[in-house]
Amino acid sequence: MGEWLSRFVYRHSGAIAACWMAIFVIFGSFSARLPSIVQGPGLYTKGSSYEVQRLLEENGGMPEDPVIVVFQRQPTVSHARFSEIIDDTLKRLAVLDGVAFVQSPLKHREQMAKDAAYALIGTDEPLGERKNLLNWIRDRLPHFEGITIQLTGKTVVQEDVNQASMHDFKRAERFGIPLAFLILLLSFGGFWYALLPVLMGLLSVSTAMGFIAMLGAAFDLELSNFILNVIPMTGLALCLDFAFIMTNRFREELGRGHPEKALQVTLRTSGRAVYVSSACVLGGLVAVAFIPMPMFRSASLCAIIVVILSAAVNLSLVPALLRFISPWLVRKQAGQAFPDDRSRRFWALWAERVRRRPGRVLLAGCCLMMLLLFPALRMTTAVPDARSLPPETESRKADEAIRTYFRQDGVSEVLLAMQPSGKGFTPEERKEAAAWIKRIQNDVSVIGIKPLPVPVFKDNSYLNTVFYRISYMGEPGSAEVHTWLRSLEKEAGQSGIRVLLGGEAKSRQEVIDAVAGALPRMLTFIVITNMLVLFAAFRSVLIPVKAVVMNLLTIAASFGVLVIVFQSGLAGSSPGEIAVMVPVFVFGLVFGVSMDYGVFLLSRMTEAFRETGQVDVAIQEGLASTGKLITTAAAILIAVTLPFAFGEVEGVRQLGAGIASAVWIDVTLLRLLVVPSLMKLLGKYNWWAPTWFRPH
Repeated sequence: MGEWLSRFVYRHSGAIAACWMAIFVIFGSFSARLPSIVQGPGLYTKGSSYEVQRLLEENGGMPEDPVIVVFQRQPTVSHARFSEIIDDTLKRLAVLDGVAFVQSPLKHREQMAKDAAYALIGTDEPLGERKNLLNWIRDRLPHFEGITIQLTGKTVVQEDVNQASMHDFKRAERFGIPLAFLILLLSFGGFWYALLPVLMGLLSVSTAMGFIAMLGAAFDLELSNFILNVIPMTGLALCLDFAFIMTNRFREELGRGHPEKALQVTLRTSGRAVYVSSACVLGGLVAVAFIPMPMFRSASLCAIIVVILSAAVNLSLVPALLRFISPWLVRKQAGQAFPDDRSRRFWALWAERVRRRPGRVLLAGCCLMMLLLFPALRMTTAVPDARSLPPETESRKADEAIRTYFRQDGVSEVLLAMQPSGKGFTPEERKEAAAWIKRIQNDVSVIGIKPLPVPVFKDNSYLNTVFYRISYMGEPGSAEVHTWLRSLEKEAGQSGIRVLLGGEAKSRQEVIDAVAGALPRMLTFIVITNMLVLFAAFRSVLIPVKAVVMNLLTIAASFGVLVIVFQSGLAGSSPGEIAVMVPVFVFGLVFGVSMDYGVFLLSRMTEAFRETGQVDVAIQEGLASTGKLITTAAAILIAVTLPFAFGEVEGVRQLGAGIASAVWIDVTLLRLLVVPSLMKLLGKYNWWAPTWFRPH
């Protein structure tokens, strides 16, 4: 296949380049529309809490995502003046197009505190078209001395997250891309060799974002705003690495023969490695979609598109461009020695040291890994909210004001919806409902329970659903509250009436349970698919097993880094829990991405072993020929992902740090210490396979 592809590319390189340029222009022009198409985080399940919210919207007229206007006053402003300003402000907002209703704190006293108040603004605008309404609301907000008026709510937080995500992406472009170019320039020593991977990465990301924007608009897909970081992070990392590996091998082969032969060898070796690596990455990304939430499924779909596009670009356009510039490269390389003899000598010397003391090297590598694995056991996850934004963000400040004035610390608010089995409550069902309420009130951890006021409809349809608000001791994301909610829901399933639980605590519990429930299937699928790909690639039993185990250790160690940096706060950041989606994406992305280095290293070792039959020669040749390649590729990957670790959105920061640390651990501890020492200790058993499975 590599030989056929090389002949096709060599003969039709002009047509291939023209087609790709047209694709870049067409789809890249739509990339700027993606931020306006993405919606909320998509971190919810269609479970009990979703159903309670739907019932509140239908029966109580309470929208799912109202805009919340938060008013705060200074002591210099009187209560009468404060109420007057609230009333005047809400009258201004009520006449705006798209505003369905305004729920004033002047009529709902539970929304009024001594020095603060909040109003709910419902809208009939589609979720993707609320940005204009938010701008109109902000323009209508008055400014008074001593009074602060701010907006928050899911819709506002979503818009702030979108803006912060694009800012993080531009930061990565500003710092990561130049740094990656500098690494390539130092590695290659040639401008065009360094420019080509960077150019391919930028064009691939822009094209992928445009294609996904068109896809989302055409099919009305629910795209999570998290993809604004997942797409560039995945696309830049993979496409840059793939292009570097392809270009590096072409440069090596070009110094030995004709450009057509160099292209053929490149596609047969590095092209095969790109294909195998892409298959491994796709296996991890498909598994992410097993989690039944829009965030994971949309991010999985978008990342899969990015991976396929990156692989296609590097297996067609990159070889075509190398074929175009090969005459100039031949003249440029005349008289240059390649590969770098100093690099080969260094890695050959390192391989010799590992071969002499494989047991000690393996023990040292394992001890260092254990230092990072132990903290990972303490990792706790949580569903992110407005507090994932920077402290100075308006929506976060307003959200904190609501938590300060209207919510008790250490108390969870749970919504309870009760419905009859038929059209109305029977006397028996009323007794059952009363008994239910009494059982809840008798719980020592329940602070209080009261009916939830809802508007009265003319047809009295609201009477078929009764709502209560339960105050329970414990934080909404705590394990104790989640355990109580699961127990209460289990009891509700055995009653004669329909009992549904909702609210923030219930929503968080359902998200955590959905992720935990899908993890076994996700892990099993990733392991099996990667095993099958590696079995087919290396025709060995132990090599795929070792590669999978090494990847699992790498990811677990990166979780330890996340705990140290973000959860414990030992590195200077504020202590906090890890966003629930971060371990999933680190696992899904890193498991495949780190296969790049494993595939390249093991491929060279396998080639040398099959040529010589000597394990020592295979280890030395594998490390000597790929040591510089792997460290450079890893440095590129870290360069384009680490800037996200300094972004504005907490979940994005954790994801960037998790991927960068996993790559660093994989290249330093595993590929330099654990893998070569294990290869030496296992000897020829590394390449053992049943007779029917051995290559011919």
